[in-house]
Amino acid sequence: MKVPRSRRRGKSRVFRFNDFRAIADVKLPQFKEPMNARVTKLMHDTYRTAPLMQIKLENGSTTFLPAFTGAYEGMIITYLKNESTGNGTILRIGDIPTGTNVYNVEIKAGDGGKLIRAGGASAKIIENTGTEVAISLPSGRIIRLKPDCRAIVGRIANAGRREKPFYKAGNKYHLIKARSRYWPMNAAVAMNAYEHKFGGKRRSTQHKSKSSSRNSPPGAKVGAIAPKRTGVR
Repeated sequence: MKVPRSRRRGKSRVFRFNDFRAIADVKLPQFKEPMNARVTKLMHDTYRTAPLMQIKLENGSTTFLPAFTGAYEGMIITYLKNESTGNGTILRIGDIPTGTNVYNVEIKAGDGGKLIRAGGASAKIIENTGTEVAISLPSGRIIRLKPDCRAIVGRIANAGRREKPFYKAGNKYHLIKARSRYWPMNAAVAMNAYEHKFGGKRRSTQHKSKSSSRNSPPGAKVGAIAPKRTGVR
C-alpha cells in the first residue's frame, strides 16, 4: 500500500528546510562598544525571503544581517551610537524612540536577534517604561522585552515579494517546492483504495482513531499523539 502523506513528511528530507544552503548565520555582533560599520556587500540568499547585507565593523570583524529598505553597498551605519536613529542603525530598544519601526529584535539580550526576520517585515515600538519596552509585532501581538535587547531600525527589504501574481498554477508549484511544502494535495477520501486507506467507496475507516504512541519514530508519529481518550464524546 502507498505510504500516507503524513508518514512521508516525517521521514523524508524532501519536506524539510535545507539549511545547509544558507550563506551564513544571521546574528547581531556581540561587541558592547559603540562604533561605525560599512555595508560591504548585498546578496541574495535562497534559504531566506530577505536579502542579506554583509557589514564590516571598525574593529575589522564581519557579520551578516537582513538588509533594510534603502541599503546600498558602501553605506555607513552606526552600532550602539545613540546620536543616530536612521535606517540600519543598531541600538538597544530602550534607546530607540517610540513609534520607530525595528526588525531583527532580540528576545534576550545577546541572542543575536530572533524576531522579525522575514522579507518586508517590521515591528513598532509603542511604549517604553524604563524597565520594559512594548513592541507591536506584525501579527498585532504586543510583547514586552528588556531595554537591553538590541534591534535594527527600519524595515526589511523585499517587501514586494508577495505582490507579483502567479498567473498560473505552475508558478505556484515552484514557490511551494522552494519552501519545502507539499502542494497540491488531494483529499484522502478522493483517492482510490490502493492509494490511501481512506480511499475507495468504503469510507467507514476515516472515522477510526488516528492516534499514535508518543515513542513512535518520525513518519509514524502523526495524528493524535498519545491522547487521553479517543472517539466521539
